[in-house]
Amino acid sequence: MAEELAFARKASGLVRGLSMTDAVAVGLMNQGITPSIWTMITWGLGTYLTGNLLWASVISLVLVGFGFPLVWGVLSGSMPRSGGEYIYNSRIIHPIVGIAESFGNAFVMIFWVYVLAPWIADPGLVILAEYQGWTWLYDPVSGAFFGGLSYEWGVFVVATIANVLAVLTMVFGVKIFATIQKSIMFFALGGAAVVTGSIMFSSKTAFAENWDKLAAQYDSLKYSEVVPAVSAAIGEAVPTHSDFYGTLGVMVAGSWLFAYAYFCVFVAGEVKRPDKTLIMANFVAILVPALLMIWTALSMYHTMPFEFISATAWIDNNGGIDGYNLPFLPSYMSLSYVAHSNWFVAFAASLSYILFTFWYVALSYLAFPRIIFAWGMDRMGPKWFTSINARWASPVKNYILCFVLCQGAIALYTFWLGDYMQGLTITGMEIVSVWGVTTIAAMIFPYVKRARGIWDTSPYKTWKFLGIPLVTWGGAVSLVYLAILFYFLIFTEEMKDSNGGSWILYCIVWAIGVAWYFFWTARSKAVGVDVGMTYGELPPE
Repeated sequence: MAEELAFARKASGLVRGLSMTDAVAVGLMNQGITPSIWTMITWGLGTYLTGNLLWASVISLVLVGFGFPLVWGVLSGSMPRSGGEYIYNSRIIHPIVGIAESFGNAFVMIFWVYVLAPWIADPGLVILAEYQGWTWLYDPVSGAFFGGLSYEWGVFVVATIANVLAVLTMVFGVKIFATIQKSIMFFALGGAAVVTGSIMFSSKTAFAENWDKLAAQYDSLKYSEVVPAVSAAIGEAVPTHSDFYGTLGVMVAGSWLFAYAYFCVFVAGEVKRPDKTLIMANFVAILVPALLMIWTALSMYHTMPFEFISATAWIDNNGGIDGYNLPFLPSYMSLSYVAHSNWFVAFAASLSYILFTFWYVALSYLAFPRIIFAWGMDRMGPKWFTSINARWASPVKNYILCFVLCQGAIALYTFWLGDYMQGLTITGMEIVSVWGVTTIAAMIFPYVKRARGIWDTSPYKTWKFLGIPLVTWGGAVSLVYLAILFYFLIFTEEMKDSNGGSWILYCIVWAIGVAWYFFWTARSKAVGVDVGMTYGELPPE
């Protein structure tokens, strides 16, 4: 009777309809391979010019590939409920920490839609128009989309369409979602393979000749002039070799490609055999993008000199340079198009980028509704947070709330805020408020009295090395990785001016989360429910 009073529902209403393949696909697609490779090269290498893409990928794979599957797999397999890390942190550390941290992650989900839905228009559709010369789609002179819409309205329309389609992929239940996801994954991965393959199946000589042909056509910098032009712009020679400092710095932007496989834990209550599925799903979803990035790095270093890759990344990251007049910025996708300037490569690059970016948006709809659903089950929000449509086994009301918030955020981004608060700031929020806190929870999970009952029934209780639980080892390795990301994102000379103000945002979001906890604790107590009873055990399935 006490449990019935404590939790908002006797059963979650969600169904375990997702397979191992579906769970892998959630994690893999949330790595957003094509836009994430672009991010690692353009933002990472464009900021840390001495970075080595190959070694940054190998180091990330070793640290994340060992640490994250243990942290997120053990926690989700021990507490197989949908809602993500809120469940773990509230049971292991404290309910206040669980809500405050999870509030930050819910905020991040809205932020991802805010940033990524407009990216489908620019650079997604923009690069296709630039490669093909389709001024009817996007006119680089006027900035008009679709032959008449202003730049802002074009971006807003495309982002709105993406937002509508994203919620529609989710609202009808996990089986329909999983079917759509498989199809999108096939074409998105295929496009990514075409992009990297185009670079690989070229030579230094052929690539330089193709670059110079395009340069002559657009009166742009020749191949041999790119590195000197960037050297003049930065006031020193572009590095001709990598160093350890720059390689670690590149790993920050590379986190998009390695750290986001954890996303499959948001459907832990909807996955069959979560104790066996979620660790392996996390690992495979890290391994596949890592291997593709390693292949991409090897292909680029085979086809282009080290300093040329760094120089083009700097140009792309800085929006151009005097003398560079090609109709597209030299992203890694554009370098693929230079290697083989045909419609197939152009279409594959754009399609892969658009599909991965769109699915990033869709997966935000996977997470946000389940985060607030988990709050509602613990009476940390209105009871309608736990409303599940009986026909689709789906939190439809939560999807509608998410859509309204996301659409408002898209409008703010498109018409008022512009480039303010972009993707790496969101990554900083996740390092601090999601991965860091949850990693600490994983490390202390076997030793905390408040979680003793859950640990004693965990299928991983006997997994030990040198007498220490493997989940604690995984947490320790993950903390090393997160410390690298945090330092190079916040404290280095290259980044501190860009992200120093992020601390204010993080503190505000956490403060709102703490206030939310105390409000709902008091509200529940006023109607005779002690919410403290919920945190000694897991909510009903």
